[in-house]
Amino acid sequence: MRIFAEKNKNMKYLLTAFCALLLFSCSKDDDKPTTPQLASRTVIIYISGENSLSNFAPGDLSEMAEASTDIGDNNHLVVFYDNASKTEKPYIAELKNGEVIKDKEYEEDFYASDPDRMREVLTYIMHRWSSKSYGIDLWGHASGWLITSDTIATTKAATRAYGIDNGNNTTSDRGKWINIPTLAKVFSQLPSKFLFVVGDCCFFQCVESAYELKDCTDYVFGCPSEVPGYGGAYKAIIPLFFNQSATFYNDIIDMCREMIGNEDFGVPMSVIRTSALDRFAAATAKIMPELLRYDDFAGKRLVYYGIYMGDNGKRAKGYYDPKNIVLEYAADSPYRQEWEDALNALVPNRIWCKKWLASHEDYGLDFSLFDASEETCSGISMFVPQPMYESLSPNPNETIKQMKWAKAVGLAD
Repeated sequence: MRIFAEKNKNMKYLLTAFCALLLFSCSKDDDKPTTPQLASRTVIIYISGENSLSNFAPGDLSEMAEASTDIGDNNHLVVFYDNASKTEKPYIAELKNGEVIKDKEYEEDFYASDPDRMREVLTYIMHRWSSKSYGIDLWGHASGWLITSDTIATTKAATRAYGIDNGNNTTSDRGKWINIPTLAKVFSQLPSKFLFVVGDCCFFQCVESAYELKDCTDYVFGCPSEVPGYGGAYKAIIPLFFNQSATFYNDIIDMCREMIGNEDFGVPMSVIRTSALDRFAAATAKIMPELLRYDDFAGKRLVYYGIYMGDNGKRAKGYYDPKNIVLEYAADSPYRQEWEDALNALVPNRIWCKKWLASHEDYGLDFSLFDASEETCSGISMFVPQPMYESLSPNPNETIKQMKWAKAVGLAD
């Protein structure tokens, strides 16, 4: 009996231990959190198309959708789409496997350039498609850093920075814009910082705008000049947005160079490394006093990328290339080499060309007035106060003082 009892006792212990082990295993599996895997990258295309670019938006959207077949399984391509349509409200969609899959359709129309609505849209996307990194492509009209006192003014002037939206679903360019400082504020309030910001819009690649955005993104891509209405070559470029290489920006610029970078006629473009902006600002602050001694930019053969236009109809040459300015006015400066080294660190890759599209009557250039070359073109623009701007309203000589860049380089108190 004792032997049997011991056997029963041992069996009891074995059964108890087995059950405990089984319960522990089940409990361990049940308690294990089911955290979804983060995507590697989400890229947002923000289409502000309720303006004269409306006709280009559907084609670009189709091209983006086609490119979504080549972005990899662990990435997301998401579009906010607001176009001039009487029947279709703004919506958010994921572009996946060649299809446009609507995720959220808004019941009412609204200004894509309104900072509160933009913040709402981008925050929703970042929460809905959580990722390790984010990029954004700003699709629409823009005018560089040019600023007014009202973030979303309602005049037709092209002095409003980004995202004109006319609010009545027409192709009119009389609408509301968002200033770059306000755009930077919107980005700073989002759940995550951007790895890159792409400006698929005119005159975006100016140092003033990049400096404003420097704490919101690591890289800024854009053109210092007018951008053709059909915009970026999305089918080729979008897959490169998801490149995980530390030098992914080179692949993007190199691809663009192959497609649009003909030296005789193309689209100037560059990438700005925002971590180098403070160094460039410090170097520019040293050389700026030498540039401010001259007030004859209008009569010199300086590379300029476009025209500044005032609300009052006055116009003046603008968007000057800083490299050409320094070569003209500060070639013998003791700070020149320091400044050029800082510029090279700031712009690691660029596309230059002798001529570029300047078809819009407001932005028309006279290419006979300057000599664009690899030596004179940096791929960005920079503002220097000049007497010719005094007739414009708003006056850029004054409005520049609202930009952080102006304070950094000594153009504002």
